[in-house]
Amino acid sequence: MRGCAVVLSAILTLSFLPARLGAADAATSLTTSIPATSETPQIPAYVARPAGSTPAPGVLVLHGCDGYTKHYALISDWLASHGYVAVAIDSLRPRGKKNSCGDWSGSRNEAKDARATLAWMRSQPYVDGSRLALLGYSMGGIATLDVVDPNQPERPPDGLRAAVAYYPSCRNRVAASVSVPLQILDGDADDWTPAPPCQVLATDAAEIGKPVSIMTYPGATHAFNVKAPDRIRYGHHLRHDPTASADAETRTLDFFRKYL
Repeated sequence: MRGCAVVLSAILTLSFLPARLGAADAATSLTTSIPATSETPQIPAYVARPAGSTPAPGVLVLHGCDGYTKHYALISDWLASHGYVAVAIDSLRPRGKKNSCGDWSGSRNEAKDARATLAWMRSQPYVDGSRLALLGYSMGGIATLDVVDPNQPERPPDGLRAAVAYYPSCRNRVAASVSVPLQILDGDADDWTPAPPCQVLATDAAEIGKPVSIMTYPGATHAFNVKAPDRIRYGHHLRHDPTASADAETRTLDFFRKYL
């Protein structure tokens, strides 16, 4: 299993929000579809835009293996409130899937969808296509690593300047292959996508001068930023950590401000 995020059911979305995201509101938002390509289906998307008419940097939000929910729209609204055009896509529904947990094709498909969506974002007049970033959660974090890894068949997308991955699987990643500044946020109690391979990636990157940073939160599990009771999901222990969640939000914004 490549690891996948535990996200929210449609019914429980509001009770599972990260600690501080609910307070943010986008200036404008809409639902749309990213046109199909030879590699991808038509992709449903939620777009949140900041106030103002000047093109803004864009952040693409990638969901975990349980798929897109309103949770990701609220993350997008939060990003828009800080000056970013945020786009959250649904990579599962066009393929007739409710989840992709345990399915290795999920992250590969989401990486393809990410590339198609970044290309679409570059064509939008309200997006600064030279200042783009990825923000992925678990399976979306794995897809994020796939996109920034030039060892994949496609070269890194034009305009991509930064990437943040929450609790991804870093197995078989090579630091020299990372093409843009990368930040990893994970927990040392994660029994789904364990932290040590990501620490190796970050350490190897530091030795060769690659901009890969990592914050591993003591005692934090997979999905530490999801506000929900302690639980077991797909055989893995999950626990909300409000302190880690708040710190991760701050680090995410600081990282984007630095590189975008």
